[in-house]
Amino acid sequence: MKIKQIKDIFPDVRVSRYNLTAWQGHTEGSIYLIGREVEKAGANGEPDTGILKLFEVNERGEVIQDRVIWKPIYDGINLEDPRALELPSENLVVGLTAVLRDKTGKPLPFPAIVKIDSHSSWVNELPPFLVIGTFGPGKNLTPLDSHTFLFRPEKLEYHHKILVFTLHRQVPEKLDDIVFPTDLAWAKWRVGTTLSPIWLNHSEALFIIHGITIQVIDGVEKYVYSIGRAKLTRHANNYEVTVAPEPILTPDDFVNDEGLALVEELHPSVRRVVYSCGGIIKKNSQDTLSLYVNVGDRSTFEVDFSLEELKEGLF
Repeated sequence: MKIKQIKDIFPDVRVSRYNLTAWQGHTEGSIYLIGREVEKAGANGEPDTGILKLFEVNERGEVIQDRVIWKPIYDGINLEDPRALELPSENLVVGLTAVLRDKTGKPLPFPAIVKIDSHSSWVNELPPFLVIGTFGPGKNLTPLDSHTFLFRPEKLEYHHKILVFTLHRQVPEKLDDIVFPTDLAWAKWRVGTTLSPIWLNHSEALFIIHGITIQVIDGVEKYVYSIGRAKLTRHANNYEVTVAPEPILTPDDFVNDEGLALVEELHPSVRRVVYSCGGIIKKNSQDTLSLYVNVGDRSTFEVDFSLEELKEGLF
């Protein structure tokens, strides 16, 4: 898969900024990003606690706004990995992972949802969020529309499945499981979502996903993340997925001419990461998908792909 462009969003920033969601207003040229800012890695078994920030990037790629919209005020809760869907009304629905503590103090992730009425008038802090506990712990809460969502439960049987549920009047109801293949070399251990599926018509969507495999590197087992592409097909409340066999991005796409990583991993002894929570088709470039890619849980790069090439062999 040919990469059209790679651009560092936050060059020379010394803190970690990653897992950014993205959207572009209907009438504005700016791109808006919400993502994590983390000063240091969490201890073994602990989340990388940080804040959520809102960024505005102008048409020249300059960050013209940078402000905190949520920060933990208690040790027992953290918000991570926003995934925003802009609705036709200019409202936003945002999926999050809320990391809570059980009675023993163990951190557990749960899917959570925030609804923002008209992002153009939203100028302060993140509105209250709703934690979905019906299906147990899980991650990767991803909106399909204003009332339908995907997430991956924290159960072994869901390493290659994603649960789809609907939410009406604050009552979650399971619709289906999306079942992924288990034989992909780049996703042998687990599969998850990235941004919301991009619907090409009523029943078919381009679905950018992430996969994780375990590799022995220099004698140490590490989780290696990649990003891939798929076709998502909807039949009423049932969903099927077809996954392209090769990934579109791996950690090796982010090395310099000497083969050295562009950024140091936040957890170098545990994993090699490329991951995404956001991407958009910009108004001035309708044939391109711009992905906002977390590299190493350290930095965010804008990576451009041809939409036609992403669809090739799937549609």
